[in-house]
Amino acid sequence: MKTIKKIGALLAALAIFSSCGTTEQPTTNQEPPAKQVSVFTVGQSTAPLSFTKSGQVESSKTAFVMPEIAGKITQIKVKVGDKVGKNQTLITLGNSLSTEATNISYDTALKGLDLLDTSKLKMDYSAQKDIQSVMIGYYSAKEALETAIKTKENSEDLYDEQHDYLEDKVDDLEDALDEMEEMPDYKQSESYQTTLATYEQLDSQLEQMEIGQDIQNDQTEMGINSAKRGLEAAILAVEGIQAKYSLQFIQLDSSLLQAQSGTDLAKLQKEAQNVKSPISGYVTAIQAVEGNVTAPGQILVTVQDLSSLKITTSVNENEMPLLKVGDTTSVGTITSISPALSSFDNKIAVEIKPEKEFSALSGSVVDIVFTPNTNSIFVPLKTVTIEDTEYYVKLIGENNQITKRFVETGRILGEFIEITEGLNNGDRIATSSTTFLQEGDKVVYKVQRGK
Repeated sequence: MKTIKKIGALLAALAIFSSCGTTEQPTTNQEPPAKQVSVFTVGQSTAPLSFTKSGQVESSKTAFVMPEIAGKITQIKVKVGDKVGKNQTLITLGNSLSTEATNISYDTALKGLDLLDTSKLKMDYSAQKDIQSVMIGYYSAKEALETAIKTKENSEDLYDEQHDYLEDKVDDLEDALDEMEEMPDYKQSESYQTTLATYEQLDSQLEQMEIGQDIQNDQTEMGINSAKRGLEAAILAVEGIQAKYSLQFIQLDSSLLQAQSGTDLAKLQKEAQNVKSPISGYVTAIQAVEGNVTAPGQILVTVQDLSSLKITTSVNENEMPLLKVGDTTSVGTITSISPALSSFDNKIAVEIKPEKEFSALSGSVVDIVFTPNTNSIFVPLKTVTIEDTEYYVKLIGENNQITKRFVETGRILGEFIEITEGLNNGDRIATSSTTFLQEGDKVVYKVQRGK
């Protein structure tokens, strides 16, 4: 203010000096022109309260897609931003010595497997025929043994029946002879002689029958033993055929298993020409170029599961009350706010779930713009002036004149400062980057006031 008074006095002296020796002219009181200003209306201006922090992108599900074999990249089937599923083909390889060798190996393995399958079918047919043949011999031998045993049983039954009959007749005749021998001169009796002759005849038949039965028993026993040997030989033939083909089938199955393993390996190598995504997610980077040759372990595509992404950052203690879980930031939604200061940097940890279209890689550093909703009054820093350690703003009062008001300040957030006392919603603060504003100056709006 003292400087302004000095400038005014100097201007007055110059005016007196310049008036000497000149004809006095009549003077008129002219009011100075109004100064153009920009206006910030407290509680109504459209400029949002915001501050920016750096955050680290983290993800528990990031896949760096790499080929398992060498080859020439023939087709890239996705672009950055595409949503892909697990095991979806992203890139195909081909037109190289390695891929051609893989294709030949796979085709050869398939043909070998087909030949072994055909051999097994033929062997199975031959085995069925041979087993059927020896089984016919087995059933025939079994039937022969059963017939021999049945013949023996029938012969014994018939012998027993005839033997019992003759034995009873002989006994009866023997009894009759005993009775006749009690008669005098029984030997001269014709009846006695007839009975004796019959007795001797039947007794002789009985002895011959017993001898014949012994011979018959020996013959039937020989037949049974022969049938048993035939059955044993048939069983051995069956077991021999089974053992023969069992060994052949084991060997063939072993060859088939090896061939199947070789085919599966060749198939995996062939399928490796289709480079697939190991997870579901979004393509966030593509390093592959069609026509280039790639090698195992070379990163071609990056896929991230955006549902598992999070961004971590930290805010100052005085900024924390302005934030709450669920608030939206420039990169996503706040999911957690630490209840305590970190012992490492005395800040509050904040986690954010990115929005769906967010595509930064895990490990990237991103800028996060916070635009909190608050009932506190914040004004742009440029609208506040410091005078003798006190803060004041220049308000537009009645008749569009500047008035100075001292205020109490609080937190500084980005380009804004909190006013704790001295301002109310609706107060109009004037600023100008081209002219100095003094209390009492008249002003006009350089831009439309905030609504």
